[in-house]
Formats: sequence, structure tokens, C-alpha cells
Amino acid sequence: MKGLILKDLLNLKSTFKMLGVMMVFFAVVFLPQGNGFIFGMIILMFAMMVVTTISYDDLAKWDAYALTMPVTRKEMVLSKYLVMVILNTLGAVLSLAVGIVGSIIMGKSFDLEILAIVGVIYLVALIFGSVIIPLIYKFGTEKARLLLVLCALIPTALILLVEQLGVSLPTIGNPWIYLIALIGFSVVGVVLSYLISVKIYSEKEF
Repeated sequence: MKGLILKDLLNLKSTFKMLGVMMVFFAVVFLPQGNGFIFGMIILMFAMMVVTTISYDDLAKWDAYALTMPVTRKEMVLSKYLVMVILNTLGAVLSLAVGIVGSIIMGKSFDLEILAIVGVIYLVALIFGSVIIPLIYKFGTEKARLLLVLCALIPTALILLVEQLGVSLPTIGNPWIYLIALIGFSVVGVVLSYLISVKIYSEKEF
């Protein structure tokens, strides 16, 4: 298991360098404006990298080779979910570091709102990964990306439609309820996604 995870992280070595350059660019552009866009961008960039690891595996025909070794299909799938969590966590930590360093450079106190933003986007990134991984195993990388775009566009279109119709959505006074619900939804989503991915992967032929 450790070898599978290490293999993916080593394959992303050049990608990490590119993301480092992009992070510096976004920090210089958006932090002086007090724009929280950068925190979401950093986390989501790292979240997308799990897709890259699967693309690399497909190009190298890795799965067919790896399954000849003492590695089960469940371990193959689990390694991708662990890589997803590691990458998302790394993105969250780096986005917090950028926020703290930016606050120090601009002479501002670190706003706890930044912590809340990073936490919410981290959970959203987990949900994103939980949706994309089973789609990749089922349809392949390219088709899965198109389906993910559709999955994002449909709820967005529904929200815009509700706003245009002037329908008032129910509100809850305590924002912590939303956070707890999002955490619960994320955990359940990751577990269900893993089980679905294992089922799909178990039926694949390489």
C-alpha cells in the first residue's frame, strides 16, 4: 500500500513544481486584493491531481502489471482514495500557509474566516474526488471529466433558476449546522464512493 501511494506522489514530482509556480503567481495577484479565491484555487488544484495519477497509470498500463503482484484490487482502489486525501490535505495546509504569510506581509491579523473558507473548500474537494474517481473507473478519464462538468452545471443551473423565479430557500440560524451536515455528507460520500469504485474496479479486465 505504501509503495502504491509513494509511486503516485513520485509521478507527480514535476506537477508539484508547476503548482508551486502557480501558487506564487496567484498569491501575488490575489492576496493584496484580499481575495479568498486563491484558497479555493490551491485546494482544487491539488484535488485535481488524483485524476492525473490515474491518467498516468492508464498511459503506462500500470494496473495490468500491478495486479500480477501481491496487491489486491481493493488495495489498488484504496490507494487512490488515500492519495486523494493526502493531496487535499496538502493543498489545505499550503493554502493556510499562504494566508498566514500573506497576512504577516500585509500587516493584518490572521482572520479566522480564512480557516472556515479553507475547511469548507477542503470538504467540497473531498466530495469532488468522491464523484470523479468512480466515474473514471467506469468511463475513463476523458469522459469522466465531461460528466463531472455536467454534474457541476446541473445544480448550478437549478440554483440560478430558483433565484430567477424568486423562490425563497429555507434558512437555518446556526451556521454550525451547515458545517456539521457538510462534514457528514463528505464522510458518507467518500465511503460510498470507495465501495462503488471497488465494485466497478473488481469487474474490470486489464
